[in-house]
Amino acid sequence: MIHLLMSDSLTNKFKKLMTIRLIKQMLSVLPVALLLSCSVAWAEKPIETPDSLKILGWVEFIRLEPWGIKMPARIDTGANTASMSARDIEIFRKNGKQWVRFTFDFRKGSTERAIEIERPMVGILKIKQHDGPSQERPIISMEICLADEVREVEFDLIDRRALNYPVLLGRKALAGYALVDPARAYLTKAVCGHVKKKKKNDEPTDSGQVE
Repeated sequence: MIHLLMSDSLTNKFKKLMTIRLIKQMLSVLPVALLLSCSVAWAEKPIETPDSLKILGWVEFIRLEPWGIKMPARIDTGANTASMSARDIEIFRKNGKQWVRFTFDFRKGSTERAIEIERPMVGILKIKQHDGPSQERPIISMEICLADEVREVEFDLIDRRALNYPVLLGRKALAGYALVDPARAYLTKAVCGHVKKKKKNDEPTDSGQVE
């Protein structure tokens, strides 16, 4: 009888030891399983790669919507904001809100072209100058066709008639959308459903000026 009791006692102890060992093994494997599941979930999460981004040159054609006006734009990752050429800027109130009226010169040279635009003002860009008074530029939102896609971009208004390009697109307009190849130009098309008009010398010549 004593021998049987001792056998039962040893058996129970053995079972307990095996149970404890099994629990320890499960606990040791659990962190690995959690890590693997997290890795799989992270792998399944869509990651934005260069393949999903547009490749732009340092100059690209864009269209100003909804008119479909085509023009070259300077692509500048060194600039934070986007700028649009504007003269005769007038701020006025419409329906209790501030609006901006200005003349946009979108073509230079012998075939100068301009259009008057009215848009709600979405803000003011203040620029501090070291050797002069601070400059304030109205900010508006406009839709443009870039790389054959219509995008809404905020522009500050400044007279750019002395520069080569009436529009400059900075980092905010390109973030999460495009990469820039500074050694190339005119890599994309700006159609967006507009019918192309046949014109001679449609491609503008590059004078080498940066802006």
